[in-house]
Order: sequence, then structure tokens, then C-alpha cells
Amino acid sequence: MKDRGEPSMRSSSSLQDLGRYSGYGFAWALATLLLGWGGLELDKRLGTGPLLVIFGAVLGIVAGFVTLYMRAVVEPATRKGDSPGRREDHP
Repeated sequence: MKDRGEPSMRSSSSLQDLGRYSGYGFAWALATLLLGWGGLELDKRLGTGPLLVIFGAVLGIVAGFVTLYMRAVVEPATRKGDSPGRREDHP
């Protein structure tokens, strides 16, 4: 019988995944907010309206997505020796 005081490997792995992916989400949100805020400050100084806020927010979204893709898809594939997008059933 399993000792109930010791966490199982599955729950430990799930908690690690939760921490990793929520960290990716926070990084994505932080990049979007910081670049949007930077655009807002530049808009105030240059008087360009909402143009740079929008540009900064979109740049933050794109940067967050690229970072998420690199860490969630590319890094695990390179650790396994695969390349992302390569399928085993096709030569």
C-alpha cells in the first residue's frame, strides 16, 4: 500500500507543470503591460495619441508568444533530439 504522507510523482509533476506554465503566462502579461506602459509614456511625451500604446501592447503580445513557443515547444524538442515540426511518420 502507498504511504499517504508522501506526494506521488504524478502530483509533483503536475505542480511543476503548473508553476512552469503559469510563469510563462505571467511573463507574457508582464511583457505586454510593460511595453504598453512604455508606449503610453512615449505617447504622453510625443503627443502621438494612442499609436505607441497600441504598438507597444502588440509588440508585447508577439514577444510573449514567441517566448512561450520557444520554451514550450522548441526547448523540449531539442532536449529530446527532435526538431519542432518534424514528424516520425514522414521521412
